[in-house]
Amino acid sequence: MALSIDELMRSAERSAVHLEMRDDYGVSEGFIAWRQGYKGAPENEASKAWRALVVETVARDVSVRRARIVSEPLSEFVRYEYDITADHNVNAGEEVRWLPRSRRRLS
Repeated sequence: MALSIDELMRSAERSAVHLEMRDDYGVSEGFIAWRQGYKGAPENEASKAWRALVVETVARDVSVRRARIVSEPLSEFVRYEYDITADHNVNAGEEVRWLPRSRRRLS
């Protein structure tokens, strides 16, 4: 049986790394609100739970890092992610880095 994300994060001892390579993850409540002018972290239960999990994990001295490989020009969804990253990810304790797809190394 595969472990859930919560179980994996709670079992991490040194670091947890998340690699994102998609330019779109579909329409969510947060994305719709952003399109309508709301700026800031999504306020739904899943987003709040994620931030709490990151805070809990970082408090155990576990490094939580996320890398986003993105296409240029940036898709609307990636621009949304960029706008919410400080409130949603960084303020919870994640280290987030962005890499244009054209600059990735293949070797």
